Order: sequence, then structure tokens, then C-alpha cells
Amino acid sequence: MQHHCGTYSRRRFLRTAGAGAAMLAAGVRAAEGLTVSVRNPLLRTPLALVIDDSCPVINLGWYWIKQRHEWRQRLHPGTEPSGWERLHDKLGSMASTVPADFVREWGEWCGEQGIRGKFSMVPFPAGIGRIDQNFAGHPERELQAWLRVTREIIQPNFDITPEMISHTGVVDLKTWKLTDAWEQYEWIDPPMDQLTDYLTAALQLLKNAGIACDGITSPGEFGSKNEDAYARASLDAAIRVTGNTRPFYFVHVRDNEDPETPLWHVDKAQGRAIASVIPGTGDWFGGSGYDPSEPDKFIAEDLEKGRVPELLKKDLPTILLGHWPCFYANDAPGFKTLRTVKRRLDALDPDRTRTLWMKTSEIGRYEMAKKLSDITVAPGASADEVGVNISTKFPTTNFTLTLNRTTKRLRLGGNDLRETNSIRDFRSGTFMLEGARTHVAFDLPEGTTALLATFA
Repeated sequence: MQHHCGTYSRRRFLRTAGAGAAMLAAGVRAAEGLTVSVRNPLLRTPLALVIDDSCPVINLGWYWIKQRHEWRQRLHPGTEPSGWERLHDKLGSMASTVPADFVREWGEWCGEQGIRGKFSMVPFPAGIGRIDQNFAGHPERELQAWLRVTREIIQPNFDITPEMISHTGVVDLKTWKLTDAWEQYEWIDPPMDQLTDYLTAALQLLKNAGIACDGITSPGEFGSKNEDAYARASLDAAIRVTGNTRPFYFVHVRDNEDPETPLWHVDKAQGRAIASVIPGTGDWFGGSGYDPSEPDKFIAEDLEKGRVPELLKKDLPTILLGHWPCFYANDAPGFKTLRTVKRRLDALDPDRTRTLWMKTSEIGRYEMAKKLSDITVAPGASADEVGVNISTKFPTTNFTLTLNRTTKRLRLGGNDLRETNSIRDFRSGTFMLEGARTHVAFDLPEGTTALLATFA
């Protein structure tokens, strides 16, 4: 049996063949009795906030309602409006633009609060203008201010994704005109010969504007009917434009059942996969800004009721869903609710030992490392040592393992890890004893990582 001891060479310390055989047998028994399980990062439940329908300068909700109302009256007169279109009579009191100063205020507050997640950036919103060119009827300086805030304030804490190209009508990529088909309705099963090119164009517009993307967001049900094809097209488009072989996409919401993080089109040898990141809440921030804003649905004042405590009790990634218009429109009901929810989360987890805010790309990549890494256990060079080897093409941060025995020493790549006695101080590069178990956390690089455990 091979010995895996990081950079340590095997020492000649056995004096007799009999002693050597006994020592080897003891080492084999120790290795065979050791179990290793992958846990949530740093033993905390991932938290994230995903923001949809965001874009520079304009309030996409205003334009979506206007264009959908005009579309229905033109093509389906006499039918009843549905969804946000029911608010078409409120357009006169609804802001049609969102200033860059507001997104700076919002982004700075989220950064101060440690909030992380995903922020959509529709690259040709409602066909008003391309993000890499200009927005007709709006000052160029406002677009540039928005892009600067996105890169400097939003992107450090949030993944940026396109939410397809216009989020209203499907765009004819030859003419850059909106068609009568809608991205979130008629394109729930887009033509395969167009799908990858369409996603590629969305990512490329953002890249042209100096914004790197780690994933893709569906407008409504876009692409959801044939998810296998949509996942493949999303992965291929990401590789084409950014070279990212481990992106994510967002299309599903599970506000009444346990959310998972499914992986699609896995190629372990090449280190390729795409994760479906699924929020576990509805949008209870207020949607358009004129929908109900209900913080208690996220987490009640007693900190017991609500969807978030329910998910945290199950140690499931807890991703909150919101739509950008409500964070500014109609006196910003969504921003008020976000402040309330964050205050209650802080009361529920005051020392941040239960939860960990993460970008959605980080949640997806952690799931890849968890499911697609190969972990083996083998005897070390002495009877009280066991090697744990993790081989992976899917690197991640804060990779956390639990061993079913207590250790007195842990070495990673030849370096001693620091022991901590508190979950508050448990972080990458440390280990912690808890009863008869040992928890260890470290950043997992691509390749083989050798962890050497010494037992009492």
C-alpha cells in the first residue's frame, strides 16, 4: 500500500522486521478506521443575495411593463394583462431611471454589511442601448458612472451576470432590433442553433464594457424547458468568451422545497462543469417596487419563523432572491426590507459562526469540489500517522473536512496547521477538535493535496 505523506520522505526507524510488520499493521488499521466527510465551508451555512433585473441607467421594470403592455395591445387586444404588466397604470408615478449614485449607496452598504451574491447586468436592456456603446436619450456620463460603480463597488462582492440580452423582446443579432418573441416566454426552449450564439453575445457585450462574468441568469423561464441544452450552451458560451470552465447559471427558484446545487456536463478529467444555483426564497423584497415587501417571510422578528431559519436548520445553502426595481422605485421598499432582514440575520448569528456570505460562483465551485474531488486515505510513515489525499480539478476556498477521530497534529504540504479552540476562529489553515472528531479547513488548489494527520 502506498504512503501519502506530502513532501515528507520515508524515515528508516524500524529496528526489526517484526516490529516493522507490527507498525505497518497498526498504520493500516488506523487508516482503515478513518472516515473523512466534506462539510459546508468553515462549518457554516452559505448565504447569498441574488439580484435580478438590474441594468445601467434605466429602471428595467418600467420599460418591461411599458413594452409588454404595448405588445399585448398590438398583438393580443382584448386580453387581460398578467404579471408586472398589471401595473401599467402606475407608470406615471414610477421612476424610469435609476441614478448611479443610488447603486453606489446600495453597493457600499452591502459591502459594509458583508453581503455577497449575484447582481444581474442586462447588457441591452429593453433595446434602449448597448452597454458597450451608449443609451439613447441618456447622458453618456451616467452610463460611465454606472459602469465604474459596477466594477469598483458591486463586483468585489457580487458576481455579475447577463440576464440575457434585452430581458424584453428577443434580439435579432443581425439587426440588433427587438422581435415580437419575448426572452422569458417564447424562448423557454430556444432554438439550439441560436442558443449558444445568443448567450455568447450577452457575455461579450459585458466583456466589451470591461465587466467579467462568472455566470448567466435566465430572464424568467428562459431556457428552462430543455435544461440539458441550456446548461451546455451556458457552459460553452462561458468558455468561448471568458475561458471559465466552471461557471454557474440561475433559472430555478425553490421557495417551497429544499434547494440543491445540481451540476451539469461534468468532465472531471478536464475540470469542466456548470452549476445550477437555486434560491430557496421567493422575491419578498417587493419585486417591481409596487408589490408587497414582506421581511417576515424571510425571517420573522422572533428569529424562528420564516424561510431563512428553516433552511439554516437544514444546513442548506440559503440564497435570497430580489429584483432590482424594488430597491429604488416607490421609495425603495426593497432596500428597507433588506436592512430589516440583515438586522435580524445578525441577531440570529451575532458572531457569524453559523453563516457565511458567499458569491454564487463560490457556492457553485464549492459544490463542484465537494462532489467531484477524489479523497483517499492511506497509512503514513508511522503507526500514528494517516495520510488523506484530495485530488481535484475543481479548486475552491475554505474546503472543510471532518475526520472521525481527534488528532494531535495536522500537516498540509509539510506545513503545520494551527489548532483553534473556537468556531469563531476556525478558518482556512486551521483545525479544531470537537468531541471525538477533528474539523480542518484549507484552500484546495487544483492537483493533489496531501494532508497528514498524527493521532495520539
